[in-house]
Amino acid sequence: MKLLFVGKTDFTYNRDLILLNGLKRRNDVSVQVLQIKKRNWATFKAIRKQSKEVDFVIVPSFRHKDVAFVKWASAAPVLFDPLISKYMTRVLDYGVKWKGPQKYLVDKLAFYWPDYLIWDTEAHQNYLVKKYTITKPNAPIYIGVDTDLFYPIKKEISNKIIVGFYGSFNPLQGIDKIIKTAHLLRNYPNIEFKIIGTGSTYAQVQKLAATLKTSNVEFLGNVPYKDLNAAINQFDICLGVFGESLKTDVVIPNKIYHYAAARKPILTKDTPAIRELFTDQRDIVLTDNQPESMSNAILSLVNTPDQRESIAQNAYTNITIRYNQDQIAELFVKFLGSCSP
Repeated sequence: MKLLFVGKTDFTYNRDLILLNGLKRRNDVSVQVLQIKKRNWATFKAIRKQSKEVDFVIVPSFRHKDVAFVKWASAAPVLFDPLISKYMTRVLDYGVKWKGPQKYLVDKLAFYWPDYLIWDTEAHQNYLVKKYTITKPNAPIYIGVDTDLFYPIKKEISNKIIVGFYGSFNPLQGIDKIIKTAHLLRNYPNIEFKIIGTGSTYAQVQKLAATLKTSNVEFLGNVPYKDLNAAINQFDICLGVFGESLKTDVVIPNKIYHYAAARKPILTKDTPAIRELFTDQRDIVLTDNQPESMSNAILSLVNTPDQRESIAQNAYTNITIRYNQDQIAELFVKFLGSCSP
């Protein structure tokens, strides 16, 4: 099978890396990558020429605006891997309602033009297929993890329990809930919170932390992707997402896979998407997104080191065996095989 990935991107986003790295390790697949800078006539000709030599053209994550152009130029069937809905992100997650019609149209056209679509969870698939009345072949292909990039590193023994989070500061994450949870645990000197990342709600979260006088929270800012595995491995308990929006409920964020691959116990909001791959109290700890519930769950994990280890090991086994880069590539190739004439 010959594949051509085309998009106005550098193909370094986590989803793209996992898929490309998994596919490149296969003997039955050849992969070409065409990074475009402008959607113009020269690019059109380049896509047309290269697409004549492949079985499928793949438009990667977030490139909604590239799909129509690539479909117009391609001589091969086109698959789009959107990863997100622009409408869900901007309107339902960020609450920018006045952009609703425009973002809906961006999604509608991006899902209309390709021959095939993939999603990151069944919950996401079910919502978007119904909302946009999609009838073309489509399937959930989980994000997974590249186990060459994320893996356990032995942590030095310490009396401190580090409760860690990494991610962009956006409504999906619910970082304000984490700050309020830390505040509830302020009288436990052995528990410290470390938060990696920045983003749109960063100033708001910083203000909340200052108002609550949370002395047990350290903001570490951004960490380069190449250093992220080492940073995660310094955590004892890892926090997922705790937002209020629909997007929180239908995605499994990158961080969940990364935490599991680093063999860490994970606490996150109980959602339909998370339950597609994980089981509460076996390989993850699920809670509602109220600080009282979150703090109680953290204390339970702090006080039961054997449970922490068991949950971490089960998560590691689950994700690294079933959802590593090779397994994700296998699911992807099988789906394309089912689409072949």
